[in-house]
Amino acid sequence: MKCVSYFKALAMAASLLVLTGCESTFDTSSSGSTSLAKANNALAELVEDTSCTASFQCKVLEVGQRACGGPSRYLVYSSLNTEQESAEQLAQQVTNQEILENKENGASDCSPVLPVQALCINKKCQAFEIK
Repeated sequence: MKCVSYFKALAMAASLLVLTGCESTFDTSSSGSTSLAKANNALAELVEDTSCTASFQCKVLEVGQRACGGPSRYLVYSSLNTEQESAEQLAQQVTNQEILENKENGASDCSPVLPVQALCINKKCQAFEIK
């Protein structure tokens, strides 16, 4: 089982290297939204295993950039199963791409996104809105 986790981590690291190779990975042409979708998918795959044994393993990432400022969403992941640096790098790539798209498209979504807190409940990292 650990062998499978090792190979999964190795595959994710390899895909991360491809995605972080250079800033020109994300172009500003019409395929920009395709690049954003790919980065979002890679991030989702990287953090999909949210199992945990304690709340300190549950982390929150700010992802994306709304046109009015602030993140477009918060993402909860488990540091038990996800390398924090890799998740942060992919989240930053998504954010950079959203910033480019906001400049191009003049996106008008300014609805507030409430921050979340992450807790380990029933051995899964879960998000709770901070009110």
